[in-house]
Amino acid sequence: MNLATQTVHHRLVTSSLLFLLFLAPVFGEIGNVTSQTKAAQITRKGDKILTEVNTPVEMRDLIETLKGRANIKFVDDTKVSVTEYSKLLIDDFVYNPNKKTGKLSLKAALGTIRYSSGKIAKNSRQNVKIKSPTASVSVRGTDFTMNVQEDGASSFLLLPSTDEAGNSYVGSIDVSTLGGTVTLDQAYEATTVTSAIAAPTPPQIIKQDGPAVKEDKKKDNLERDKKPEDDKKEQDFDDIKIKRKEKQIMNTFLKMDDGRYVFFSKDKDNMISLIVEDGSNVSVNYDNKGSIINAKFNSGNNVQFNIKQQWKFLILKTT
Repeated sequence: MNLATQTVHHRLVTSSLLFLLFLAPVFGEIGNVTSQTKAAQITRKGDKILTEVNTPVEMRDLIETLKGRANIKFVDDTKVSVTEYSKLLIDDFVYNPNKKTGKLSLKAALGTIRYSSGKIAKNSRQNVKIKSPTASVSVRGTDFTMNVQEDGASSFLLLPSTDEAGNSYVGSIDVSTLGGTVTLDQAYEATTVTSAIAAPTPPQIIKQDGPAVKEDKKKDNLERDKKPEDDKKEQDFDDIKIKRKEKQIMNTFLKMDDGRYVFFSKDKDNMISLIVEDGSNVSVNYDNKGSIINAKFNSGNNVQFNIKQQWKFLILKTT
């Protein structure tokens, strides 16, 4: 190998190593706990770690809170607040500090999480995914709050953001399920998701007291001094709203994005879904431990599904 060939080979190897370095996941510390009201617990490779201010966080950490909240700041300036009785998994984190680009994936399993975009969302927004058990959120440089119930039902509220100069603006998020996608692009616009196959509810403005943007900006600047009542605007997806939306979409056939239709029904113990093709003539008789639900798609004359739920056993008959 002559000198010129060695030089080219060396440059190729060096470039390849730099490319891999910039795109590789960041192992080790990727952020830290900036403040907390009470200690949270981090599960890391089987170990249980109680947090305190400046406790580092790493990729694949599971963060759980009880009676306190923990505020986390990642190395790209993404900020996440894990509120009381919540669970959050840091699923993936890649960051190139030179280009200020990368990838971020978080999974909220329970409770209320507030997210504030950092450099990754501003420069690689297509690579930011925030997930709940029933929905996925694509973030476009903004702030939002999500609430996850024990059954996976999720609520999402878009919040005003503040740039580095202190100016308020509103970004947007896309909330997606197997049943469809909705975009939130107005301050305090909200949607709820009751299952992974149900479409998110149409966006709805949640009314705020007073000038919404100014109040939210003020609260962002005084995060450490927040009182429990100050968090109401961020956590006002109460059970009543979710249950009302569930009733609107349950026990009937709903059209999915792919043109098929789904029958969906659930209670605290059981959930069923039945997907049929457009043009089918189907009827459903669902006996959920004595509670009878009937639904019909088109004429319902061709196929009849008789479903009987007896505690943990499900009996399905077709005629």
